[in-house]
Amino acid sequence: MTRPNLLLLGANETLDTGLRTALRDSCRLFPVNVAPQLVADEYRRRQAGAVIVVLDPTLEATESSQRFTAIANVAAAGGIVIVVSPSKDSELILRAMRAGAREFLLETDHEGLIQAIRTQAQGPLVAEPGSRSSVVTVFGAKGGVGTTTIAANLAGALQASGQRVCLVDLNLHLGDVLSFMDLPGNYSITDLVANMARLDDELLRASMTHHRSGVDVLAQSGKMEEAEHIRAADVVDLLAFLRRHYDRIVIDGVRGFDEISLAALDESQEVLVVLTQDVPAVRNGLRCLEMFKRLSYDDAKVRVVLNRYQKGSRISPEVVGETLHRPIAHTLENDFASVIDAINRGLLLEDAAPRAKLTRDIQGLLPLLSSSAKSPATERRSFLGGLFGRKRVAHGIA
Repeated sequence: MTRPNLLLLGANETLDTGLRTALRDSCRLFPVNVAPQLVADEYRRRQAGAVIVVLDPTLEATESSQRFTAIANVAAAGGIVIVVSPSKDSELILRAMRAGAREFLLETDHEGLIQAIRTQAQGPLVAEPGSRSSVVTVFGAKGGVGTTTIAANLAGALQASGQRVCLVDLNLHLGDVLSFMDLPGNYSITDLVANMARLDDELLRASMTHHRSGVDVLAQSGKMEEAEHIRAADVVDLLAFLRRHYDRIVIDGVRGFDEISLAALDESQEVLVVLTQDVPAVRNGLRCLEMFKRLSYDDAKVRVVLNRYQKGSRISPEVVGETLHRPIAHTLENDFASVIDAINRGLLLEDAAPRAKLTRDIQGLLPLLSSSAKSPATERRSFLGGLFGRKRVAHGIA
């Protein structure tokens, strides 16, 4: 087992020494000396597997409150908190669990602590190295090019291929995924972000909206007023959390290059840039590809897909490819009748029109996607580290 980094908050010198000795073969222990509201940031910075928080019934009210604040902040960010205490005070245990702690152990229970580290401390809001899970973002060069149709049916095709798939609608205000798939909006993105620390695989499945195809769907639903609370860091944590539970995450609803969109694009292993055979779409497609180049995205990460393909159009795939200085990776048949029939029935194309050319074209997207995922950190610059520089770049687009 690889030794994870663990943070230790609130230990006195004697306890610190005792824990370091007991855990030296199980983890690397780092003391935390930051304000409670910054512990979650330190958790990410240290790439920690968990935070050990010391709670004592004899602590002064202010100090005790600060430690519960730290527990709640780390848990809300999807992190793992293990509480140790000199005694099993029932009130303290209840408060710790309500704040989001995963384990409550006696300070002297070193064996139990080692076991908790082995079962709980699985890394900081990122997928395990070598994970086959990956994120695919369907990105429209402009509005109305059919990204939701593609994202929903791509998710269905991946699910039908034997993978476990989650479809995420990141249009937080007026997303269409739930309508396209005729689904109710129950559990929202903000709900999941707030409760990631408490959800295991079984509870996650119970919380998701399920389509008849087997695809799990996550959207902001009708809770538009809560969307303003979602930050870029929440999207990063959300996608890392979902990668632990699904083989593929397909993202729809990413528009432009705001902070939420950049976070999703950064965390994606594949980006399908969708455009149609018209001048505005092609022109925007060129601008998008230039932006991806400035963001240092590898060419293999970004593929261009031509939707609603019409063979007789003067703007042929060859013309589009020449304009973009990038070949068209795939074309999707123009079949409005099949698409609108599937949407009105709440079905995917593979069920509503299994023999249609467009259905086969959707299946043809699968070979474009890699069979295994790389860690986003190995193929991009840090989102948070380069955010302000990226804003300057975005503002400079012609």
